[in-house]
Amino acid sequence: MARMLRPQEKRNAKPKAAKAKSENVILYEVRDEIAFITLNRPEKMNALNGALSNGLCATWSRFEADPAAKVAILTGAGKHFCAGADVSPGAIDREVPFQVHQGYPQNGITVFKPIVGAIKGYTLGAGYALAVRGCDITIAGESMLMGFPEARIGTPLPPMEYLPYMPFKISLEFMLLAWNGGQIMDAQRAYEVGLVNKVVADEHLMDEAVRWAGLLKKIPPLYIKSVKYGHYKTTDNKVRIDEREYILFTHPQEISRDRQEGLQAFLQRREPKFTGQG
Repeated sequence: MARMLRPQEKRNAKPKAAKAKSENVILYEVRDEIAFITLNRPEKMNALNGALSNGLCATWSRFEADPAAKVAILTGAGKHFCAGADVSPGAIDREVPFQVHQGYPQNGITVFKPIVGAIKGYTLGAGYALAVRGCDITIAGESMLMGFPEARIGTPLPPMEYLPYMPFKISLEFMLLAWNGGQIMDAQRAYEVGLVNKVVADEHLMDEAVRWAGLLKKIPPLYIKSVKYGHYKTTDNKVRIDEREYILFTHPQEISRDRQEGLQAFLQRREPKFTGQG
């Protein structure tokens, strides 16, 4: 009889077919010290499912450790950058805590190399988080449209803090109304409120991103690390800190062998034998 996988084993299991699929949803290529990172689900407008989120999480670690890459350019295949989280049934593994959020780069915590976003088309929900919070420099194509579809379909959100990414009143407008029939934000408006660094025609988007990446390559890495650490430490908020601490410390305990051993020992009225292993 086949042994059932525990949650931790389930996440760590990598069947060949699943691994290949995961690798295909993220493209990673280094040219001239620039890592080109591409969300590669154009048929789904690059919506973040479990495979894409896991792939991004692994890719940020790869980029930070890659001696050949000094700067990353993050973009999306096809017409759109990212339509947010994939809400299709089964697209996200609910046993993995905050799976979509784990795809965001941990700027100022584990990722210190600079990231430039080359953004066009729909940049919605989680796509906004990747494009604005996830990228240190954001270059927008004229087709870019930012919004939060969560407001229209009633998707619950934790209390979120967007200052200083945009002015207080604008942030409320953006969160409450920024979707069809509301105040969806186009590229020029995003530039006016400081969410993107420059707006260019879509056909010039990648050239402009490469130009900015070239400027960043000339800055000493330790200087960039210091600036990123200070900036993201200042803009970190309690929601993200609590989420990160749950992922790093609490959830591993919940699914650990020691927890199972403790429960079994309690029920069997014996002393538990803890190993300290996950």
